[in-house]
Amino acid sequence: MPSLIRFRKVSPVYVTIFQENLMKTNHKSNTAKLALSASLTLASLATPARTQDDLANETYQLEEFATIANRYEMPLDRIGSSVEVINILDIELDKQTFLLENLRSVPGIVLRNNGGPGNSFGITTRGLNSNRPVVLIDGIEVSNPSNGQIINFGNLFGNNVQRIEILKGSQSSLYGADAIAGVINIETVDGGTSPGGTLSLSAGSYETYTASIGHNGSLSDKLSYSINASRYSSEGFSVQNPELGPEWADDDGYENVNFSTKLDYKLNDSVKLNFLAYYVESEADYDPSAWDPQVTNFSLNQNLLMRFGSELTLTEVWKSSLGLSYTNTNSASISGDSTFPSDGDRYKFDWKNEISITDSWQMVTGFEYENEDNRSGDGLRDNYSFYSENILQINGQLDLTGGLRYDDNSDYNDNTTYRLTANYRLNDIGTRVHASYGTSFNAPSFFQLLSFYGNPDLNPEDGEGWDFGIDQSFNDGKFIISSVIFGYDITDKIIYDFGTSKYANASVYKSKGIESGIRYQITDAFTAKLAYTYSDATSDDAEAARVPRNVANLDLIWRGFDDALNIQLTTLHIGSQLGSSFSIEKAPSYTVLNLSAGYDISESVQLWARVDNLLDEEYEEIETYMTSGFAVYAGIRLGF
Repeated sequence: MPSLIRFRKVSPVYVTIFQENLMKTNHKSNTAKLALSASLTLASLATPARTQDDLANETYQLEEFATIANRYEMPLDRIGSSVEVINILDIELDKQTFLLENLRSVPGIVLRNNGGPGNSFGITTRGLNSNRPVVLIDGIEVSNPSNGQIINFGNLFGNNVQRIEILKGSQSSLYGADAIAGVINIETVDGGTSPGGTLSLSAGSYETYTASIGHNGSLSDKLSYSINASRYSSEGFSVQNPELGPEWADDDGYENVNFSTKLDYKLNDSVKLNFLAYYVESEADYDPSAWDPQVTNFSLNQNLLMRFGSELTLTEVWKSSLGLSYTNTNSASISGDSTFPSDGDRYKFDWKNEISITDSWQMVTGFEYENEDNRSGDGLRDNYSFYSENILQINGQLDLTGGLRYDDNSDYNDNTTYRLTANYRLNDIGTRVHASYGTSFNAPSFFQLLSFYGNPDLNPEDGEGWDFGIDQSFNDGKFIISSVIFGYDITDKIIYDFGTSKYANASVYKSKGIESGIRYQITDAFTAKLAYTYSDATSDDAEAARVPRNVANLDLIWRGFDDALNIQLTTLHIGSQLGSSFSIEKAPSYTVLNLSAGYDISESVQLWARVDNLLDEEYEEIETYMTSGFAVYAGIRLGF
């Protein structure tokens, strides 16, 4: 994992101010001051003071890396697939509690909620309105084995996250089933990143209160740790339109607790052991129940993730890792006297090998075994898979990859997928060209196969996706423009057939579009980031639901008073869209402004404030569900 100094900034469109701050503060006297110069990005880690001689001995590696694209760490400017990175600085600047909000600014991703945090949410990725990306927390897949739903980002706190990597496009050749819409990997803070602890407290609108405490460090030269606990409670707001009458106007409360533990033990120079446990528990009210406003509705969720792994250096050219992970999900919707559970377990063994065949040829190969159990009904299945990824670097400018994967599942037979990528750098003029093509499949869930509405004869969805992009840098990287065109074709799309009241393979889905972005370092103190996504999606040649054609983001960041103060204004515009497949009229477009600020009182104390929906816009992310109005939150972070 990266050290503090080897900080990995965001993707080319979203290059943050951290690199400039790091370079300017190279001669400051301690790493705590260094963190302050980046708007106290690492305040929650409470970095201890260090001398100028300590800093002089550090090697500043500012190159940006990602692991998710090839399951092998590579500089982003050598990766052919489209990758976005949200780093710890981005999370700090947003001042948001849950990762749901941090992901809204990612080009190509649209999130929607039927209420406040913790309620049911949906995600559209590059125009794919029902295909969810694979989501990992430190490499553990966190979807519900029973119904296939990915974990709700509105249940995950951001205070213990140091990095999020988003891999777009068809990625089943590396990650197997359900990677049609890409992969999102969330990396939690490592024990050795920056020793120290933090206590955070906040309060705000809707009687919202948040508290978290964490500590990370080392008990010896061999053992490092990171522990964190967070709690959130809110009375919430009514998501029902006031025109329905006062009987619908009940607040929808939400409570959430998160616990995580991360341990790393260096047995010797060749063997490192690691352990992760992550627990999430939440309860959320929701509206309505059928058509009766008097019925009580709420959902309960419990997620336990665990993984024990090892990293082995077998030879100078061969590194291997093994892991055993366990996912336990208990989810239920309660409406009056009725309970609708969705519980499942997943056991997974993974073995990955990184082999440097030559200086310019790396191979990544692996084997995975997965067992899924639907505890809410019938269903138990196994999956065996083998994959291989070849990475070639040619002439220092051209990078090529080719990958192949074979999956054999006891429920839906076998699938073979592949992916090809290319990346070419013209360093003299600051240009990078990249492209990828891959095939994928999306597995039917236990619910779609075996429930009352299920169809045991369902086939997996088959998909193929491609993208082609150009990045151009000007003025020594102060002005960067990026653009990517993309396309998907999915056959055997799984839909709910209202004629038979069963699920069926009965649709062809297509999506194409463009993602563009600009990042401009206007002055040392002022940065602007602009992103725009156009998506055109059809289902059986008809316009697809829940796919806004136009999405735009504008972030303005200012810092002053010797970098002790940072202010960010975020603007999100979502264009009009069909709210559902039954919609006749499109849901109107909307624009939301959020404002956040942080001030460093000292090296270990930060005050912050955030205003959501600054202009008090009335809008709906999901038809008939209202969203938060003007809301104010503030808090304090104490390092120790």
